Amino acid sequence: MCLCLNLLKSDNLLLDVRLLVVLVAAAIILLIAVALMLPQPSVERAEAGGKEEAKLEPIKSCRLTVVVDNNAGGGLETAWGVSILAEVDDLKILFDTGPDPGVLARNLKRLGIDPSEIDMVVISHEHHDHVGGLPYLAEVKPDLKVYVPSGMGSGVKAEIRRLGLRLVEVEDTMRIAGGVAVIGQLGGFLKEQALAINVEGKGLVILVGCSHPGVVKIVEKAVNDLGVKPYLVLGGFHMGGASPSECRRVIRGLLDLGVARIAPIHCSGETIRSILAEEFSDNYLACHVGSRIRIEAS
Repeated sequence: MCLCLNLLKSDNLLLDVRLLVVLVAAAIILLIAVALMLPQPSVERAEAGGKEEAKLEPIKSCRLTVVVDNNAGGGLETAWGVSILAEVDDLKILFDTGPDPGVLARNLKRLGIDPSEIDMVVISHEHHDHVGGLPYLAEVKPDLKVYVPSGMGSGVKAEIRRLGLRLVEVEDTMRIAGGVAVIGQLGGFLKEQALAINVEGKGLVILVGCSHPGVVKIVEKAVNDLGVKPYLVLGGFHMGGASPSECRRVIRGLLDLGVARIAPIHCSGETIRSILAEEFSDNYLACHVGSRIRIEAS
């Protein structure tokens, strides 16, 4: 009798487990069906239609201002991050936004830059020290267009949309304005893109965020995709812990590609900056927060 009761209990337990599995599966199917019925956020994608569309007509000049950097200078606030304003003709493009809305706001004010005149933002990658200033821009200029790598994390994309900013996902290298292109994303899990400006007689002015995929690889992609020689590379090189030999290898890699001026800031580290200053002074452009650079056509 005891054995029969145990078997009955086992059968009932098996039935309970099967019923639970069926109920969970039904609930999941119901949730998916409801999610599909809800209105989905619109996704604006910007994709190049081939290398012909990505090619850039040269412009006469551009001005660069380092708005945020952890290298001190110019009487401005420092913060671990980077933000660079590129002015091309009457267009103002902010490349990355630093880590903090307040620092971005105060440095823009001290530099005499009106944030309401910024036409668009290009984000290199999703790390906070590059996107942290976006809430300030959303307050000043709602619906501002923000170009991001299409491979950026969904959570960061959702937050940018929540701010009311106009998200544009970039897959391949593409022209976004006269003489200006976003260099399509590189990298594995972490996707990163760059910004390039073609100055007549000089070549590409390339802005990089942290160069997680490697600054040489980014410049090489820009040259291959746009068919223009590089002139200046400015931004984070992600070489804070690199050895002197690795720094020299990267410098020579950039020079071999034709880069004339090298300006490492943010996460580049002091080793590469010192080596450039001492051994490659003709190619070194020392920069920090507040630095202003003007590149004119030859």
